[in-house]
Amino acid sequence: MMSERSARIKAVLSLGIIVGFGAVSTLAAWTGEATATSSISTATVALGVGGTAGTATSASYQMPINGSSLFPGASSASVVVVKNTGSISAPYVFQGKITEAGTTTLGAGLNVVVKTGATLSGSGSSVTCSGGTTLMMKNAGAQFGGASNPRPLTSGGSETLCVQYSLPVNAANALQGASTTLSLAFTSTVGS
Repeated sequence: MMSERSARIKAVLSLGIIVGFGAVSTLAAWTGEATATSSISTATVALGVGGTAGTATSASYQMPINGSSLFPGASSASVVVVKNTGSISAPYVFQGKITEAGTTTLGAGLNVVVKTGATLSGSGSSVTCSGGTTLMMKNAGAQFGGASNPRPLTSGGSETLCVQYSLPVNAANALQGASTTLSLAFTSTVGS
């Protein structure tokens, strides 16, 4: 026969097993999961140039300025449209460049004006950019190369620039028969 004490010990131990099983069964973990994703793409920054906003999609454009038969006091002008063909608004700057042909310095001897909001006026050897706001100017004898101030352009937006060049009435006789190339380089940059 079992003593009362051993019966109590067995009862306490039995309770410990039952409580132990109960504790084990309550250790189950419930979980839930979720995932957040994001599709990332980058913007494009691009410029086009042309004679009109509709044709300003190319990276280069030959301005239709009739520069042959230039003489002291003569001027000619043309428009060029710069267009933001990128997907975001982006500022642009432009820089003038003159490439001399041969040993003469016709480009250095020219006056050049670049305006926005101007219209072409005149005819023959007296075509000018009338009105508007001057963005860049090069006087005869000066360099033509500094960058303009940044100009804002929204995506798909465009700006028409009028480019006028003239040979001063006191141009050197050595410039007869000379030729040069005048160009504007447009750059758009976002970020640093």
